[in-house]
Amino acid sequence: MRKLIQSLVLLLLAGGALAQSDVQFTHFTFNKLAYNPGYTGAKGAFDALALYRNQWAGIDGSPQTVHVNAHTPFAAKRNGMGIGITADEIGKVKTNAVDLSYAYRIKLSETAKLSIGVSGRMEQLRIRWSLANPTNPDDPTIPQGDETLFNSNFGAGAYFLGKDYYFGLSMPRLLKSGLYLDRSKRTNNARTTYLMGGFSAQLTKNIDMMPAIMVSYNPAAPVDVDANVNLLFKKIFWVGGSYRLGDSFDALSGIEFNNGMRLGVAVDITQSELRKVTNGSWEIMLGYTFKCKSCEVSHLRFF
Repeated sequence: MRKLIQSLVLLLLAGGALAQSDVQFTHFTFNKLAYNPGYTGAKGAFDALALYRNQWAGIDGSPQTVHVNAHTPFAAKRNGMGIGITADEIGKVKTNAVDLSYAYRIKLSETAKLSIGVSGRMEQLRIRWSLANPTNPDDPTIPQGDETLFNSNFGAGAYFLGKDYYFGLSMPRLLKSGLYLDRSKRTNNARTTYLMGGFSAQLTKNIDMMPAIMVSYNPAAPVDVDANVNLLFKKIFWVGGSYRLGDSFDALSGIEFNNGMRLGVAVDITQSELRKVTNGSWEIMLGYTFKCKSCEVSHLRFF
């Protein structure tokens, strides 16, 4: 029965992978570039990030994602450029993508800045039919060999940074992606809109509270809401929790070293029906921000 349930779950997962190309991260507050090209260069210094996510551990073929990105300001910090690489695997479906982003920053006041960003994306989708184990090997509806598709896309976003708060609005993929055509050649809607926001509030001399929220909307899927609160101790160590609507409660912890390197881990405790067949999800994050005078401000380092 357990194997049957897992097979049905993976069938649904594969259908979702073909419906939209977006991946999710519990460390969304540290990985804004993956959702909003307007964030490019917003830290005011060269910043790099690497993330590994193992989703729904214990289910054969469950989603596994590797994501790395880097971005930096240039030209008096009015411009930013960045790159992101994502490798996502779910069952027999593998997706690779490369994103290039650019943002222009408008100074509204001494403490407020608005960045407008655009991005270009190249995607590769590979369905490994050779790994299938059909009941009827001669079934004509199952393609022979592997299937590889390529596609390009574009995105746009805006990111506002205040003295100790931020919010952003973006659509990383503006086009209906040709990677996700069904067999009748009707295009599925892979366009997701993201709304994000957060702020930093000092509770005591050594403790800051940093709440954040991200709402994602896709016409082909239910609305997703990720709400997070991190407590930052002495500008170095943080612990926190998140809630993903209808899916999981998440625990996060991490540390930022004096040299600008940061390390974080997250564990998701599944609350949906999938909890019967999975041990939950987990992530590892490694990041680095080059030292700079303006980055000594706490909210810039952690935003």
